[in-house]
Amino acid sequence: MYNVRPKVPRVAAGAVPWHQDKSYWPDANSNPVVTVWISFVDATLENGCLHVLPRTQTHKVHAFHRETYSGTGFTEVDLEAAGLVRDRSVALPIPAGTAILFNDRLVHCSTRNDSDHVRWSVDLRYQPTDQDPMTSHGAGFLARSRKHPERVAHLNDWLAERPEHSTVRA
Repeated sequence: MYNVRPKVPRVAAGAVPWHQDKSYWPDANSNPVVTVWISFVDATLENGCLHVLPRTQTHKVHAFHRETYSGTGFTEVDLEAAGLVRDRSVALPIPAGTAILFNDRLVHCSTRNDSDHVRWSVDLRYQPTDQDPMTSHGAGFLARSRKHPERVAHLNDWLAERPEHSTVRA
């Protein structure tokens, strides 16, 4: 799965509250989903870089709710109720082209963009092939398979929105 994310300056919906990605697919099995987050521009404190709570990637999925203040319906972890301390968070400003990898249990957020330019990023998510493909969260595709290498999606499959390689011509 993948998402291209523009973080527009001074828009409340650009701030993403503290959450675990697993909260977006709580019915998925216990296999981890790994996110590769790549910033296309320098991600700074001013334009809303990621913030993480170290070592939370080994925690359970915390209780969460849909936030209501931004109009986005993002999920949010109540840090106090979860016994987590915001003061232990670490900001991750990075230069353009840098990748940050984390699993779906890491508690993280990003602040609003107070700069004068859009902060562009992409997040790529990888998961085992025996896990629910979570198509309600976007189109995914089979990127690698030791068991079925012939099913790995090619560019034409991706352009045709097929999750796996097909010999059928569109």
